[in-house]
Amino acid sequence: MSTTPGRLVVLVAVVLASLGAGAVVLAAGDDPPARLSVGWDGSEGRPSCAYDASTRSVAVRLLVTGGERHDVVTVTVSAYADENTSDQVGSRTRDVRVDGTGRQRVALTIGVARPPHVDEDGEAACRLAVQD
Repeated sequence: MSTTPGRLVVLVAVVLASLGAGAVVLAAGDDPPARLSVGWDGSEGRPSCAYDASTRSVAVRLLVTGGERHDVVTVTVSAYADENTSDQVGSRTRDVRVDGTGRQRVALTIGVARPPHVDEDGEAACRLAVQD
């Protein structure tokens, strides 16, 4: 059986199209890169922001989940005298180095000028700001 030049061109085009479609399907199945995220690391009975009257400070616990690349993220936590977070009593900013996609717990202590608002669960009124 002989192959004419026209058939050969069609055969090559079909093979190349199949390879291209296969590459697109494989690439579409890749997971998107993990994004850096910062959040509170509290649970029931363990508040993320807890006021300690004896030291006039707020103990803060955060959870940083890393992205695909090495990052430094700046976190600022502010404590407030009211639950509407409008009357700030203290604040702390810290750079946190994140290596890879792992999870990292971060503890901060905020010195406060006066006591923050504390709810019935022992959670002090705090606000988190993240800059990456």
